[in-house]
Order: sequence, then structure tokens, then C-alpha cells
Amino acid sequence: MTDSVDDRVHRYLLDGGDADLKRLLVISQVLAESARTALRRSGIAQGWTAIECGCGPLGALLQLAELTGEAGQVTGVDLNAAAVDRVRSTAGALALGNVTAFAGDIHDLGAGALGGPFDLAYTRLFLVHQPDPVRTLRAIASLLKPGGWLIAQESLRHPSPRSFPALDEVHAAWQLLVDLVEGSGAPPGLVDTLPESAAAAGLEVVRTDGSFAVGPADVFFRLYASSLAAARERALAAGLTTARAIDELIVPLEAAASGDYHWATSPFFLDVTLRKPA
Repeated sequence: MTDSVDDRVHRYLLDGGDADLKRLLVISQVLAESARTALRRSGIAQGWTAIECGCGPLGALLQLAELTGEAGQVTGVDLNAAAVDRVRSTAGALALGNVTAFAGDIHDLGAGALGGPFDLAYTRLFLVHQPDPVRTLRAIASLLKPGGWLIAQESLRHPSPRSFPALDEVHAAWQLLVDLVEGSGAPPGLVDTLPESAAAAGLEVVRTDGSFAVGPADVFFRLYASSLAAARERALAAGLTTARAIDELIVPLEAAASGDYHWATSPFFLDVTLRKPA
């Protein structure tokens, strides 16, 4: 019997790979079931073609590969060429022969250049960064077949991530990260009005859902701390905060990762199921 994608990820975590790749695989696993649930609302099946826009170095490509199977084809696209190189190395390490990746801007690349048109497109934490979401949604729609699906999982500012027992720094860290995104040019409240933007882009709004992903507190605390550390330079350059304020969040988050906490959550994701008119 062929082993599952999750089996291969688990083995890879044990057997090798650099530390950063392992961290990204952990993120993918933590959000895996949330991604599967959202993707299944499209009726995704073996043999489908799918694209993840803004896939970064891993994204949800593992779950897309699993759900479309060996007969399907999964494409990742990202502006960052280094991230695309990571996708290719990860796909090779995990023996995912149905995954390819391209470096570029989806606003400029046509469906043909990416191997489309596609049955399904997926975004996670991608539209939230776009200065003109209607333009971006139109670009994604152009990559789809008539009747094709777009599943968008994008995070809301409120409600904030949670933990039990409650850790105030989780809320503060998330609010600072959202401030940084909006300070970089994304319109405030973009995700709150995502269904309206999708309709303006000519897409049918089939369904709107929302959820937290819940997992081990130590995993989420370390992820929030590492995200703050990665955002430090941009946050300081934008004048959004101070180095001391960032450290005052990172230090307790890292300490809490070794504490007695039962669970923590991801940000709250608005899951929007969209369809291109047939």
C-alpha cells in the first residue's frame, strides 16, 4: 500500500532536512486539516488540476497533492524565486511527482504559462497582502476553467488567536503582525469584505465559513515568536513598534512554549468558497 503524504512528511521530519524546512513542514501539518476541510468544499477529486497562488516555500501544496492524487497536477506560484526553489526541493524529497512550481506574479502570468487552466485555485494568507484584492481575484479567476473553484483561506484581525490558559502575548503578537501587513499597503479590513470583492471580480460566492486551527500550545507559541522575529526589521523600518516591544513579546512566547499550556490556535481564518461562472 502506498504511504500517505502525511507519512512521508513524518518520516522526513525524522530522517533529514534543514531546520527551516522542518519548521515549514510543521506549519503545513498544523494547518493541514483546516486546509483539507476548506478544499473539500469544492468537491476536489483525484485527477483535478490545482494551483496555489502565493505558495511560499510550501503552503498547502502537500494537501493539494494528496487530494488530487497521482493522476492530478498541482502547481505552486510565488514571486520569490528562492521560495520556488524550496518547493521543488521539498517535492523531490517527498517524492511528489505531481507538484511543480513557478516563480512570477500571477497578475502577469497567464494560465497557459502555468500549465492551466485549472479546476481549482487556492490561497492562504495571500489575498490579505494585496493592495487591490478585486484586481488580484480577477487575475486568479483568469487561471481557472469555466466552472472552476477558488478556495480562499485568509486571516481576520479579530478574533485574535487564543490559548488555554490565556496568554496575553498571543493576542498582542497577532495584532502587531496585522499592523505590519496593513502598514505595508494592504487595505484595513480587506478580509472582512472579501466576499464583496469576489463578487465585484465576477466570481460567484458559494459559501462562507470560518475556523481556528487548534494544536499544541508550544508549536503555536514558537511560530508566533519566530514570525515576530522574521518581521522585526520591516516593523522597525515602518515605525510600527520598537525593538524592545518586540522582545517583550518574543521572550514570554518562547518561555511559555515550555510551560503548562493545553492548547493554542492559529489566527481565525475566513474560508470563502468561490466559483467562476460556467
